[in-house]
Amino acid sequence: MKSGVTIQDIADTLQLSRNTVSKALNGKYVPPKTRNAVLNAAIEMGYKGYGMVASADVSADGKKILLLSSRLLLNINYYVHVMRGIEAAAAEHDIELTQFTFAPSSSLDKLRAYLYHYHIDGIICIELFDAEKINEIMELDCPIVFLDLPLTDNDLSGNYDIILPENFDAVKNFCLQTIKKTGMKRFGFVGDYMHCRSFYERFLGMREALFLSGVDYEPGYSILEKDTFPYADPHELAALLSEKKELPDCFIAANDTIAISLAEALKILKKRIPEEIMLTGFDNVNESKTHNPPLSTFNVDKSGLGKKLLTILLERISDKSQRNRVIYIKSKFIPRMTTLSTARPDGRP
Repeated sequence: MKSGVTIQDIADTLQLSRNTVSKALNGKYVPPKTRNAVLNAAIEMGYKGYGMVASADVSADGKKILLLSSRLLLNINYYVHVMRGIEAAAAEHDIELTQFTFAPSSSLDKLRAYLYHYHIDGIICIELFDAEKINEIMELDCPIVFLDLPLTDNDLSGNYDIILPENFDAVKNFCLQTIKKTGMKRFGFVGDYMHCRSFYERFLGMREALFLSGVDYEPGYSILEKDTFPYADPHELAALLSEKKELPDCFIAANDTIAISLAEALKILKKRIPEEIMLTGFDNVNESKTHNPPLSTFNVDKSGLGKKLLTILLERISDKSQRNRVIYIKSKFIPRMTTLSTARPDGRP
């Protein structure tokens, strides 16, 4: 092994340019095969002790990762962007992605056989909110990263991490600003807050803002039906709203899909948005921009979520002994036309 190995030595050995080798060693994009060749050469040639630094990184390349879901993700706008992030990160590491839909009729034995047949190294769970199914999946003893989780009474145990958008603080801060700038005190939540951890944290964020402002939470302003309720049907929502003695000043919807349906329901009831009732969604999907009126919402870096899902899973695959983690990706309020300008942090009309 040569002492004092340089980047030029590696370039000469591989017949590559010095610039290409430098990019590969510094984490910049080069084709996956080129990157692997450079890192392996650096290890073999003893470049600045690179073997200790890069061996775990090299081991990530060529892995097989399973995307596990209960639904077809490409039919949902939100997850299209998450998938793009996963695919972009996978391309950097020359990782093979496969998909398996864990439908109600699917058995754990079928999934186990699939993992064995395709030599799966780790699992990304998306849109999987059946607590019983998740407990079964944990029995597989395979590294897992979850995008959100259902609310359960029992703590999970196993080889996993959880990635979430920031929910609690995002909603709490919006409600606090709204109360401070407009004096509004009547807030309602729309959606099944028990559906998943994100919905629950959004609900808690609203309640925390009320508590910190010395305002009592009034359940009668909310619509908290189970997720079997047709939230996407504006007429069904309008029927529930019409039964209420009084409507709130502001609705916090669990996501944009519900918020759009809620906006249409308020139109049916001849309520002016935002003059009479404000509302905001969550996720910043494309439909929130094109809806009339454009929907105030919270932007989630969906592609960034996808990339983080894969990188965290690769870390867990390389070190299964590390502690379980819950990781949040920052969310940002996007003011549009369903909230008053005085309630927006930037004061925009």
